[in-house]
Amino acid sequence: SALILGYKYDIDPQLKKAYSNVGAMHVLAVSGLHVGIIFLVLNLLLQFLNKIKYGALIKGILIILMLWLYAFITGLSPSVMRAATMFSFIVIAKMANRNSNIFNTLAASAFVLLIINPLLIMEVGFQLSYLAVLGIVIIQPWIYNQISIKWSLLDKVWNITAVSIAAQIGTFPLALLYFHQFPNYFLLSNLIVIPLAFIILYLGLTTLLLSPIPIIGDYLAFILKYVIQFLNWFVIQMDKLPYSLTQNIRFNIIDAWLIYGIIILIISLIAFRKFKYFLL
Repeated sequence: SALILGYKYDIDPQLKKAYSNVGAMHVLAVSGLHVGIIFLVLNLLLQFLNKIKYGALIKGILIILMLWLYAFITGLSPSVMRAATMFSFIVIAKMANRNSNIFNTLAASAFVLLIINPLLIMEVGFQLSYLAVLGIVIIQPWIYNQISIKWSLLDKVWNITAVSIAAQIGTFPLALLYFHQFPNYFLLSNLIVIPLAFIILYLGLTTLLLSPIPIIGDYLAFILKYVIQFLNWFVIQMDKLPYSLTQNIRFNIIDAWLIYGIIILIISLIAFRKFKYFLL
């Protein structure tokens, strides 16, 4: 329920705390990851419409409607609204045969959401959501390109690691400011949690769609149950590891601004190779 629909009120508090402690809480909150998967599934299922007249237009409208239907069902959290708005702009750009720039799309989605509700900017979920995406978009390609791996499976592992590092760089000052704790094993936990979240989301959606068919629905539900149990077991074991969480970190708003200033200057130093950024 939490992974697919964002309903996490029935989760045991100890289990929820374990997810938070290992830096995997993001999979329990329906976010851009979930909306992205829904977008990919819809895009694949509606591919046949491209072959008919005005098919691309019909496909685009259906994808936008279904993305926002999913956003409403899951409770319109800031991260879901950000992702739904972003993908809506991407779909509109495709319908108009225009290339979309990720930074323009991000900025436009934030602008539209803040016109509708300016107070969204004060929500932790909204801030973390945009900072995580900015971190991934700006920093992840640079980290990923530092190591070239020819073996496909190992390359995927390195890609997930690079995404985790980039998202953490983008969000950790804000997370320290609000929560005063840091998950020390976030890299290791995300290597298992993110692929399993993908599998559970795909399996969960397929189970919901095929549940009226008795044998297939039961078989899929059986597999889904054990995948979820393994994910929960893994998270609990990670939480039990020594030094899994650093707590009570003293961190104020000035510290957060200073750290973000340093991150921006380091990115500028790498991008522009100017010594003045190092001095600053």
